[in-house]
Amino acid sequence: MKKTLFVLVYAFAVLAIFAYGKTVDNEKLSIALSNQYANNMTDASKKLQELETAVQKTLLFNEAEGSSKAREDIWRLSADIKNSVASLPLDQSFSTSWMNYLGRLGNYAKEADQAKEHSEYHKVMANASKNLRNLAEEWEVATVGLVNGRLSMDEWQSRLDATKSDHDWAGMGTMVKQYTESDFPLTASESDAMKKRDLKNLEDQEVTSEEAIKRFRELFPSVSNEIIGVETSKPGAPYPFYHIRFAENQSVGYIDITEKGGHVLSYLAERPYGKESLPFDDIKKKTEAFLKEAGYTDVVYEESRENHTAWHFVYVRTEPEYKAKVFSDVIHLKVAKDTGEIVGLDASEYIREEKTTAQPIREFDWKTFFHSDVNIVKEELAYVENDRLEQRLSYYLTVTKEEHGEIGTYVVIVDTESGEVIKTERLQ
Repeated sequence: MKKTLFVLVYAFAVLAIFAYGKTVDNEKLSIALSNQYANNMTDASKKLQELETAVQKTLLFNEAEGSSKAREDIWRLSADIKNSVASLPLDQSFSTSWMNYLGRLGNYAKEADQAKEHSEYHKVMANASKNLRNLAEEWEVATVGLVNGRLSMDEWQSRLDATKSDHDWAGMGTMVKQYTESDFPLTASESDAMKKRDLKNLEDQEVTSEEAIKRFRELFPSVSNEIIGVETSKPGAPYPFYHIRFAENQSVGYIDITEKGGHVLSYLAERPYGKESLPFDDIKKKTEAFLKEAGYTDVVYEESRENHTAWHFVYVRTEPEYKAKVFSDVIHLKVAKDTGEIVGLDASEYIREEKTTAQPIREFDWKTFFHSDVNIVKEELAYVENDRLEQRLSYYLTVTKEEHGEIGTYVVIVDTESGEVIKTERLQ
């Protein structure tokens, strides 16, 4: 009896020590994740102030040329803040509204050169400046708890619940939506396209949270052993999804997986990077092996860029009839240089697969279409969205031209049926 009692007491003690150790580990992971989110929120706050300043700079000039640098800053900063917002645990309706506003602000600034009346630009940006200042004040109030460390991750998640929150997230989302509607009203075509996208439902069978976790572990076995929590998206999300937070060894991050079909919307892992760097071809092979294993078998490599720790790849879906690239259906990947590990993935555009239709293909005499000093380097077929938000089969041409002793390289997109030049872009 004494021996049995000793064994039971010993077992309880071991379990208590193990439970305490796991609690300490989880607390450390939660603190690391809180610090990561707090840094992202602080970064968004700083860049929001810089964005408002850039908008103010553009109001100094009567001509578009005078504000070109500030407009480039608006486009860059709005994109940077969108990326920060996308990685943060925020109220879904507010996050969606804010990213929509920032996207339209950046695009409006970028396209200002095409505006016939700069006075209209001045009017729009004057309103945007005032609204950005109001938004910055609301954002500071809303996020102060996590930024200054007073709130834990659990407390922050609780504050996102409308019934428990001391901040009106829904009201903040409505406010930003009103700014969007007043500053950048949708055209009829944009409105129709947005309605289609919001109403479009995935037809795949629903998966459970356990199946979503299984999918996570299949794709990312090296980081999916230690899951902190699984939550569902907020009501109103175009695609209901599971938000899975994890921490493994020195990696912390999240993965969002759709409820219908178990598709990966996005994935992000934060970890320290080693000093070594694998050859580009090895990293590309590892990336394409991952894509194949993940089921992305209809994509092709499009482009890449690098920073000191990672390569950023873009892969584009190809449709089967014409083998044409569909540039609205892309997958973005971030791949660590030291190991070739996938540390970031965004497949949200790929999941919203565009419906492409057959289209006549006219043959053009490019020698008469272009000036005599233009050389065609590459010719492909691609589906590209025109300014009427229509997916059009197009010739995707890479051309060169001598310019003051240097070679200028351009992409020219020509509708295969009408011959309309949809876009001309100079490559850096």
